[in-house]
Amino acid sequence: MSDPLANVPDVPSVDATKAKELVEEKSYALLDVRTVEEYERGHVAGSVNVPYLFFKQDGTKELNPEFLEKATTALPNPEAEIVVTCQVGRRGALATKALQDAQYINVVNLDKGLSSWPAPLEK
Repeated sequence: MSDPLANVPDVPSVDATKAKELVEEKSYALLDVRTVEEYERGHVAGSVNVPYLFFKQDGTKELNPEFLEKATTALPNPEAEIVVTCQVGRRGALATKALQDAQYINVVNLDKGLSSWPAPLEK
């Protein structure tokens, strides 16, 4: 089985300082695509959690077949301004590309993911 994180697309990205500004001052939605377990360990207040993939018991990764449906249900406006985040930026880039392919036009990825977020996370 191939690694779903092997080919990370080149998508619009912002650094953590800019992402925090967009979310707090510009009313961008923050879509957290980490697993539920990762999200529960710490997340940005007000973020929406829709996992992009799952880590299986055997260590392999599996794409969430419902990602696009759940993400577009949670954020139904394709013109919505969205920052996508994961832990280090790879899943976020893939999720950003998936949303762009679904005609979402104002989506950016948080470069380096939440590992670079400049504020405490909520649990």
